[in-house]
Amino acid sequence: MDENHKSHRKNWDFIIGIMLVLFGGLRLYNTTQNSFEWGYKPIFIIAFMLYGGYLIFRHFQNSSKK
Repeated sequence: MDENHKSHRKNWDFIIGIMLVLFGGLRLYNTTQNSFEWGYKPIFIIAFMLYGGYLIFRHFQNSSKK
């Protein structure tokens, strides 16, 4: 049961990571098209994109260990 739970968790982390990177990229693109200022919004978006990239990276690192 515990191994099945971990497998589902890994899949969800991977999906969430992809969505954070994709939607963050779109959001950052729209922000730069309107008027780009280094405020808290672009930094916050980049932080979420980095976390999404980390989730994707961790998924592939754990997949190669099997």
